[in-house]
Amino acid sequence: MSKKFSKDPLRGMEDYYPPDLREENWIIDNIRDVAEVYGYEEFESPQLEPIEIFAAKSSEELVNEQSFIVEKKQGERLILIPELTPSLARMIAKKSQELKKPIRWFSNPTCFRYERPQRGRRRQFKQINFDILGEDSLYGDLEIFNIVVDIFTKFGATAEQFQIYYNNRRFIDAVCLLMLNVPEQKLPVVYKALDKAEKMEEKEFEKYISEIFQDRNITQGILKLKKSGSIEELLEKFDNIPKNFYDSEGYKELRDFENLLEQANLLDYCTFSSAVVRGLDYYTGIVFEVYDTGTKNTRSIFGGGRYDDLLSLFSDERISGMGFGLGVFMLSLFLDTYKLIPQDIREMDYSDTIYIAGINKNVSAYALEIAQMIRKEDFACIVDYRFSNLKNQLKKANELGNMITLIIGPNEMEKNKVTIRNMISEEQNTVNKEQLIDEIYKIIEDYGN
Repeated sequence: MSKKFSKDPLRGMEDYYPPDLREENWIIDNIRDVAEVYGYEEFESPQLEPIEIFAAKSSEELVNEQSFIVEKKQGERLILIPELTPSLARMIAKKSQELKKPIRWFSNPTCFRYERPQRGRRRQFKQINFDILGEDSLYGDLEIFNIVVDIFTKFGATAEQFQIYYNNRRFIDAVCLLMLNVPEQKLPVVYKALDKAEKMEEKEFEKYISEIFQDRNITQGILKLKKSGSIEELLEKFDNIPKNFYDSEGYKELRDFENLLEQANLLDYCTFSSAVVRGLDYYTGIVFEVYDTGTKNTRSIFGGGRYDDLLSLFSDERISGMGFGLGVFMLSLFLDTYKLIPQDIREMDYSDTIYIAGINKNVSAYALEIAQMIRKEDFACIVDYRFSNLKNQLKKANELGNMITLIIGPNEMEKNKVTIRNMISEEQNTVNKEQLIDEIYKIIEDYGN
């Protein structure tokens, strides 16, 4: 007896049956609508890239612990993309002089991460990416926040159900350098520590940062960053704030951005959080994480931020960007939690599909000719290849929910006619083949949704 293989996909991977794919495509299509009204163009890049560009642009943890590495020949290590930004940087660098700034691009790649599968996290996943490049002002950041809000509200979500928690890397730099006296070369360590904070218990986190810095002033300062929910709340925890802190780029930029959020009527959807820093190395300015405000989805739904030196690996040109990567599966869990996915979206809608029932096999060639004629008019069409038992064929059409069934027998074929049956009114009449398309349009106009 031959070996039988497992019917399951690889761990962390998923099969998408037609209903699953209909739901996912519905989500993606709605997001595409948002991209269109903001003038974002779609692009695509390879799923395999040289590992070096990710090692240089992303975090060590992402590359060394969470990625799928392909080594087809000795000395050439490739990576199945865990995220899109390095690929985006490569593409922009190649044609930067040709592209008109600001560049507004979005993409829908399949990404891969070798992580422990859990709720909202798979090893293979669809991701939606939005980026605005070459726009140095905070209006670019504001546009990205507007897009995030519009994506959620397009699905019917409210500010009571989701929040954008934001911060600024330059602001945290100023706190660490001017108030905590953290050595500049240790700033990445602070980001990594804060990024891990939500995954640790309070005492575990305090022990973790104490072992790294061995300086009580720094340790206590980082603990204050973890807990503060507004700029005012954070600064009230510090004594003797130096004057040059208020003159720092990070502080002023964060205040200016809050003013823009207020002017754009986005404050209901946005909350400052000093613990939000994002774990990837390339972020430099505004950063954010989007969270479900309920208790079912406790992980970040997605995040993003500002990066000011996108092309450094590929050219000497400097270009800034702001963007985010949104996992479609995690968004679907959020939408399902609040019942924002229509119940019928997973079902195939056959109502406008024309069903052709042939009485016997002698009419098969004529039935196929009619089907092709209908398809050339851009109508979907199904032919029942049983060519027998008309009652069963009509029952099948009724089960599918077809509005129109065409009945073809020897008499219809001989006279170049077709019997058209309205499955809603149960009326039927026989028409010349040349009249068929007009009759289909009439029924759809009178009975269609």
